[in-house]
Amino acid sequence: MRSERKKFYIIEKLSEILEEIINGEGVFTILNISLPQKGGIMKVLLSIYPDEKANDIIKELNSMQNKIKSELKERVYLRYLPKKIKFVYSKDLKEMEEIDRILKEMS
Repeated sequence: MRSERKKFYIIEKLSEILEEIINGEGVFTILNISLPQKGGIMKVLLSIYPDEKANDIIKELNSMQNKIKSELKERVYLRYLPKKIKFVYSKDLKEMEEIDRILKEMS
């Protein structure tokens, strides 16, 4: 349970940092993060709207990962800071909305 609280706290603080960086270019949601045990790579799964800007936003975030990591370090105490943060775009939310739209049309 303790690790889940820590994970949600990291998501909250990371959301604040990303909001400052993205600054109105799009709307994002952090779907999940994977926390490495010692060092390693922390993967951040994002849903981004509009889809047309998603690739540009992901590229920008990945190029700024050192700055984001240092900001996160200032806001959250982590015993083992990840060596790298990798941002990944997820189309899951878009696909769910499409399936929902099709189901509504069928009924």
